[in-house]
Amino acid sequence: MEKNQSPARVACVQMDIEQGQVEKNLATARRMIGEACAQGATLMVLPELFNTGCVFDNRAQVFAVAEPVPGGKSTALLLEMAKAHGVYIVASLVEQEGPDLFNTAVLAGPEGLVGKFRKLHPCEDEVYWIEPGNLGLPVFHTPIGRIGLLVCLDAYYPETFRILAMQGADVICVPFNAGDVKKSRHLPDPYYTMASTLCMANALSNHVLVVGTDRVGKTGSVRFAGQSVIADQWGAPIAGPAHNDREEILYADVDLCDSRRKYFHPTNSRLANRRTDVYSADLGYCPEKYRKQ
Repeated sequence: MEKNQSPARVACVQMDIEQGQVEKNLATARRMIGEACAQGATLMVLPELFNTGCVFDNRAQVFAVAEPVPGGKSTALLLEMAKAHGVYIVASLVEQEGPDLFNTAVLAGPEGLVGKFRKLHPCEDEVYWIEPGNLGLPVFHTPIGRIGLLVCLDAYYPETFRILAMQGADVICVPFNAGDVKKSRHLPDPYYTMASTLCMANALSNHVLVVGTDRVGKTGSVRFAGQSVIADQWGAPIAGPAHNDREEILYADVDLCDSRRKYFHPTNSRLANRRTDVYSADLGYCPEKYRKQ
């Protein structure tokens, strides 16, 4: 039965992903999604490229694991689980459309494929195999609230959160593959990545709930940082950051409509008090351009 109330149990599904082992990763996802559903999760977010991992040596390897969206087996799993449990699931995978590849976040719901978002900002070697996203920054209206999607490096650009917030997003879901940079960046305890900090800062700046899910594990010399987090509209981590070295599911019970109470203080609303005489109200974004696609 579809859950249609704004109070929701939100979950970060922090997985250990085996590079290129699609069937094993889908089995892990099925198990952990099932566990989250058993605990009453309404909206859950899996990591970036949850079915394949993200460390590729060449373009041919990426094509070998790419899938159409919808139509591929990975999206089919998300749709099956979402329908069976009456929940909403966000996950990122490699989408193939003709000769082009995209890093695509899928939003599956009880009613089927709610929508998808293609990562706007390819990261490091990703520029050699994916195309920059061409679907804009959509906000999807669902019975549990308005859901915006980003993927990993998109979260390093504050414009993305602001544009989604200006379109009325109640929650912004961000699948990550953030590496452990504690030694190279000399991060203080307890931080292994800045991803969780970005989620908290942008939640505060835009008065919007942010759910950021990273992966754990290691591929070659790359170790992933975990530390998934759920940040409320005041930037507080209401769940997490999670551990950096184990699979884990975080839960937070929230009222998604709280994000719409953006004018909670007459002199200190981040969105209401923007100086649009100094900078543009919409950051130059043209949603009409992308609604035609």
